[in-house]
Amino acid sequence: MNANNAAIDCLILAAGSASRFGGCKQLANWQGRPLLAACIAAARTLEPERILVVGGAYYPQLLQALPELNANATEINDRAIDLLEFPAWKLGMGNSLAFGIKYLQNTNPVLVMLGDQPLISAQDLRALYHSWCSNPEQIACASFANTLGVPAIFPAQFKARLYQCRGDQGAKKILLGCSHHVVPVAMPSAEFDIDTPVDLTTYLKKVI
Repeated sequence: MNANNAAIDCLILAAGSASRFGGCKQLANWQGRPLLAACIAAARTLEPERILVVGGAYYPQLLQALPELNANATEINDRAIDLLEFPAWKLGMGNSLAFGIKYLQNTNPVLVMLGDQPLISAQDLRALYHSWCSNPEQIACASFANTLGVPAIFPAQFKARLYQCRGDQGAKKILLGCSHHVVPVAMPSAEFDIDTPVDLTTYLKKVI
């Protein structure tokens, strides 16, 4: 259990085809480990009760890499990830999000992340978590580049709205539409995601 004894789950979206990357970017080499593993490692610092990863276009590759993705789950409080296959991934991120939420029908809040934001640090997530602990009925989300987005922690009462997401409309639509329920947390690193191989090379230089 984390420091504040408040249970939390984590949902990481990694179902897309990464057409601009030209392959399975979730398993691209990021500092000697898969890109997705960096996101999982940051999430584990919050000691969530469950970590779900929604796979789709590259589900077979992610399944094969699962032992490596779980390699850091060595401590008693570390949770191995559950990899879900979303066959209808072509419907868009919103549907992938709704599919994952279906497996988290409990009273825990859920941390929603993307599998291609490796600059999100453990410190970023701890700041987000502590902000949510201070406002447990509100959504704590990343604030960057004059907008709101994920990572975001949604209290359980917002899961019904997450389950209604469809197409390319994901969590961001809820964040922008429920601004009076949102506590923004400054997170410049959330502006960066990996879309192309050039992005990967550029962002790697930022952390060397």
